[in-house]
Amino acid sequence: MIHVLIIDSLTTIKKSKHAMNILIIESDIFQSKKLKSILLEINMCEIIIVNNAVLAIKELQQNHFDLIFCNIDITDIDGITILFKFIHNKELQNVVLISSGNENISQLTYDMCNQLNYKHVSMLYKPFDITSLERILCRITKENNELHLNEIDKPLSSIDIIRAFSENWIFLVYQPQFDFRSGDLLAVEALARIRHPIYGDIEPKVFIPIIEDMGLMSHLFHLVLDKATSALGTFGFNVKLSINITKNILQEEICDLILNICRKNNFANSDLTLELTEEQAYRRTPTLLANLARLELNNIKLSIDDFGTGYASLDQLINLPVAEIKIDKKFISGICHDYKRQQMTKLSLFLAQSLGINCVAEGVEDKETWEYLRELGIDVCQGYYTGKPLPIHELKELYNLFIETKKNQPLICKNTTILIFIDNSLSMSALERLLSKELTDYSIITASNTDSINYTLRDYPINYIISDSLSIDKLKDINWESKLNDNNVSLLLLVEKDDNHSIKTINNIIPVIKSGTLQEDVKKIIYNIKKSKISLNLEYDSLSKQEQAVTKLLIAGFTNKYIARELDLNEKTISTYKKRVLNKLNVKSTVELYQVLGNN
Repeated sequence: MIHVLIIDSLTTIKKSKHAMNILIIESDIFQSKKLKSILLEINMCEIIIVNNAVLAIKELQQNHFDLIFCNIDITDIDGITILFKFIHNKELQNVVLISSGNENISQLTYDMCNQLNYKHVSMLYKPFDITSLERILCRITKENNELHLNEIDKPLSSIDIIRAFSENWIFLVYQPQFDFRSGDLLAVEALARIRHPIYGDIEPKVFIPIIEDMGLMSHLFHLVLDKATSALGTFGFNVKLSINITKNILQEEICDLILNICRKNNFANSDLTLELTEEQAYRRTPTLLANLARLELNNIKLSIDDFGTGYASLDQLINLPVAEIKIDKKFISGICHDYKRQQMTKLSLFLAQSLGINCVAEGVEDKETWEYLRELGIDVCQGYYTGKPLPIHELKELYNLFIETKKNQPLICKNTTILIFIDNSLSMSALERLLSKELTDYSIITASNTDSINYTLRDYPINYIISDSLSIDKLKDINWESKLNDNNVSLLLLVEKDDNHSIKTINNIIPVIKSGTLQEDVKKIIYNIKKSKISLNLEYDSLSKQEQAVTKLLIAGFTNKYIARELDLNEKTISTYKKRVLNKLNVKSTVELYQVLGNN
C-alpha cells in the first residue's frame, strides 16, 4: 500500500494554514481518519477524504490541493495511474511515498516520480507517526528553501562564470565528518559556492555544469585547493581535508601543482584526500594512473565518492590506491526501513572492512539513520544531522571545541588570525613585521582595500582586525560594524587620545591609544589581545564542569536535542543548564554567548 504526499510550498502552507487544501484518497476509512488526525495535530487543515479514484479525479479537476495522499490499491483506478496521469502535470512540487507493502512496487513508484521530475521524492513507511511525518516535512522545507534560493530567473552565463573567477565570487564552505564511535571531528569536505552580486549565494548544481562545459574544472580545482589549504593552514593544528577532483583533471600533470600548493600554504600532504567518483575511477588511462601513483607516493589519499552508483568493478577498485569509500546518499536515505538499501550498505561496509579502508556514509539527516549506521559499524558520518556546511570562522570554533574536549586544553585555541588594514601601506607593512616577530604562533594577514577585507573575512577565520582612525572611514563602505558582529571579530583601533571617548560605546571595538612610536603601539596591541583572552578564561572557568560541557556544545551550534544525546541527559535538563550559563555569563542568547566565548 502506497500513499503520496504532494506539497506546493510548505512555508506558505504553515503561514497560511486556512488556505491549505488537503486531499486524502483512501478506501480504508480507519487509515484515512488516522492520517487526518495526525495532520490536524500538526496544524494542517481543510482536509477532504474521498474513497475511490473517480471522486479523486473529480476533485483534482475542480480544485487545487496543496497536499495529496493517495492509496495505490484503489479498486477502480490504481494510485500509480493517478500519479502518472492526473497529478504530475499539476503545479505541485514534492512527493512523499508512504509504503507498508511491496517494496518493489514502492521503489518503482519512487523511481517513476523521480522520472516525472517532481522536485522532491522521498519515502515514509508505515506504521507512520507524527514524528516521522514532521521529519519528512522539515526535509521538504529545507529543500524548498534551497531551491528558492537557487532558482534563478536568468541562468548563469559564461560571462558570469568568468567574472566569478576574476572577481573572486567563489568561496568555500566546509562540511564536517565525524567518527561514529568516538564522536571525534575527523575531517572536512570543502564545497564551492558562488556569491553573485544579484542572485546571492549559488549552489554547485547550478554552476558546475556550466564550468564543465567551459572546460574550467581544472581552474576550479586549483582555486578550491588553494583557498582551502590556505584557510585551514591558519588554524595552528592539522585539519584533514577532502576535495573533489575529476578524471579530466587527473589527465593533466597535476601532481606537482598539488604538492606546490600544499607546500606554499604549509598544509601537510598526509592531511589531503582527493575524492573521485566511482564512474570516473572506472575510466582509467596511463596518465591518470601515473598521477594516482605519484599522489600515493606523496601521502595524498584517494576516496571513491558516490560509491555504488557508478560502473567500476571490484577488480578495478581494489587495484587503485583507495583509502576510503563514500556510500552515496541514495542508499543512506530511507535505509532504516528499506531492506535492499540495508543490504547494499552492508556489502559496501564489508568490502571496506575487508580491504582495511574507511567507510563514510553521506547524507545522514536524522537520528534514526545515524543510530542505525552507528550500530552497523560505519566508520564516518557526513550529513546535516551532525553538521551542515559551515563558513570558515564557524568551522574553526567547532574544531576548537573538539580539540579542547579531547586534550583538556583551554577553551581558546592557541592559534589566532589577525587582519591588518592601515591606509598607509608603509605603516601597515612595518606593523605586520613587528607583530610577526612578537606573535610567532599567530597568523597575520594584510588587506590593501575594502574588497580585500570582504574576501578575507569570508575566506579566513579572522579573530581580530587592526586598523587606525585615519583608515576607519574607508571601512564604512563595507558596513564594518555589521561585519564585526556577523563574523564575531574584535576591532583593535589605534586612536589619538582625544578620539577615545567617541568609540568606547561601540560593541566589539577595543580602542588602543597611540603612544608616539610604533614599537610601543605594538606592545599595547599585544597587551589588549592577551588581556581579552585572560578575561575570557576567567568567565569560562567560573562555570561548573557540566555547564562548561553544555557551553562548548552550544557555542558549536548544536541543538538542545543533540546536546542531550551527547551528554546523556534529557532536553529539559539541557534547557535548565542553558539558562544558568546565560545568567552566569550575563548574556541574553546563544548568539551573544557565541560572541562572548566563540571568537577567540
